[in-house]
Amino acid sequence: MHQIDHSFAFNDLRAYICAMNTPAKEPSKGKLILWLLRDALPLRWKLYTVSLIAMVGVSVFTAAQAYSTKLIVNDVFGSGTDMTAMMVAGFVIAVFAGKSVALYANTMFSVIFNRSVAAGYQKRVFNEIVVQDVTYFITHSANQIAKTILFGRAAGAAVVGLSNKMLTDALTLISLLFVMITQAPVLSLFTVLLLPFIYLIISLLSRKIRELTQAEAAMDGAIYSIGAETFEGIKTVKSYGIEEKSESRFRGAVDQMQSRLMKIAKITGATIPLMELLGGLSLALFVLYAGRQVATQDVDAGAYTAFITAFLMAYQPAQRMSGTWVKLQRRLVIVAQMKDLLDSPVATKTVIDGKEPTSADLTIHDLTHRYSGGPPALNQASFCAAPGMHIAVVGPSGAGKTTLIDLVQGFYTPKTGQILLGGVDISTLSPAQRVTQIALISQDVFLFDGTIRDNIRDGNPEATDAQIEEAARKATVFDFADKLPDGLDTEIGPNGSNLSGGQKQRVGIARALIKPAKVFIYDEATSALDGETEQRVMRAIRETAPNSVVLFVTHRASTLDWMDKVLVLDEGQVVAFDTVENVRKTSDHFKAIFAPTPAA
Repeated sequence: MHQIDHSFAFNDLRAYICAMNTPAKEPSKGKLILWLLRDALPLRWKLYTVSLIAMVGVSVFTAAQAYSTKLIVNDVFGSGTDMTAMMVAGFVIAVFAGKSVALYANTMFSVIFNRSVAAGYQKRVFNEIVVQDVTYFITHSANQIAKTILFGRAAGAAVVGLSNKMLTDALTLISLLFVMITQAPVLSLFTVLLLPFIYLIISLLSRKIRELTQAEAAMDGAIYSIGAETFEGIKTVKSYGIEEKSESRFRGAVDQMQSRLMKIAKITGATIPLMELLGGLSLALFVLYAGRQVATQDVDAGAYTAFITAFLMAYQPAQRMSGTWVKLQRRLVIVAQMKDLLDSPVATKTVIDGKEPTSADLTIHDLTHRYSGGPPALNQASFCAAPGMHIAVVGPSGAGKTTLIDLVQGFYTPKTGQILLGGVDISTLSPAQRVTQIALISQDVFLFDGTIRDNIRDGNPEATDAQIEEAARKATVFDFADKLPDGLDTEIGPNGSNLSGGQKQRVGIARALIKPAKVFIYDEATSALDGETEQRVMRAIRETAPNSVVLFVTHRASTLDWMDKVLVLDEGQVVAFDTVENVRKTSDHFKAIFAPTPAA
């Protein structure tokens, strides 16, 4: 058994936390709460108004319950008659029934309100993420991004906690305090003096929890990311025998999270016992004072009974408020991250539609691009492609092929140079316009959970079933779809998990063929196809888009037979651009790429 250094797990975790916890300056707690309430409540004012009525009902009926004990002591246990007892009993039943209805209504409205807010924010967060540029998805892991969609749940719980749960308990406390003041003013004054001590305790605890939670959120993301990364790359893990390394990374992350959670649990768990102790001491003093007053003076015993009952009943909403406030500190950390995303300039940037290209003339002029200050991935690349031209893009690994096709799709803005489509700079096109003008078919085709027909239709939502079937025929999809139970309407699972690599590529090609684009980019799109199938697909590609430009990134010599020209890239530069025949004769770079493999 190999010895494993566990320290790297913590280093990985710390690096992840640093990446997660370098946002813009976090807004103050008060400003964040105001933003959340102002953002969520006005859109749902009708629902909230009805909920507010239920909250007031809960508080009023709770106060009436406390006051009813005075009637029971004075009017029933004193010198009351049977009629008086019946009237008091009726009053008690009405109060408890009214509170039951108000509690039920308040609970239901809070659930509806919570789901409304959570669903609203989940949709907004998803919409903001999906319009981010490609750089955002490169600098954030897929697992990290997926977790942000759940921000809405924390926001919904925070809004309901503030505007419903805490407000209901606050109104209840005010109502009970009114009963206490009207029945025993002196004792009520002593109660008011306790409030600063209660506030101080809760404030200290909540501040500490907020500090711990900021790190907890990042650790939670680290655990999720490490686990998902291992399972997604399980073939690599098993091929290289690095199960122990994966276990060590995950164990280190979980251990740190457990330590952090224990600290939070200790602080959170101290809230209720402290409140219990403070309440018990206060009640003992009240009983001593009230007992002495009743024994030595002619005072209203029912009033003191109502006061003590109100005080005891006030303990529960006060305890709930403190608990809600403590939980809120953890949710506000997530809400702050959500606000940072929703307010990000990239997410809110909008691009209006520019001039539509009228032809497929593609001109690449003096194009240069580099990543993070490194050497140029593409350096002063220039070439032109007329409508109907099919161009093979070849070069060794790192030559700049992927950078070129990413720039053509508008995923990045080049450092210098222009990309013109029909004489129009693609940087002036809106994302929606670029989608209609350019189509990508990659080697690792991504398919959505649904049917084959649904995935092909994604290329052109307006396509008829006949057009979908024609595209499927040209891409040889029917070669395997006819053998499936439901043909094109067969469910293929998440990312086409029920299909082979070659079958997925054919569906991806059909999705592109149905799109009325001016530029088609095939990135090793036939790599998983056998020779015969590739020939049929390439013939369909030539026939389907006679007036479009096709860029075909390939390492297969057989694909060149269908190309008009070859673009050879090396170290980010265009080293050859000519017909296939001429490049074969004159380009040493081309010969090195497609040199025959020596016999063993």
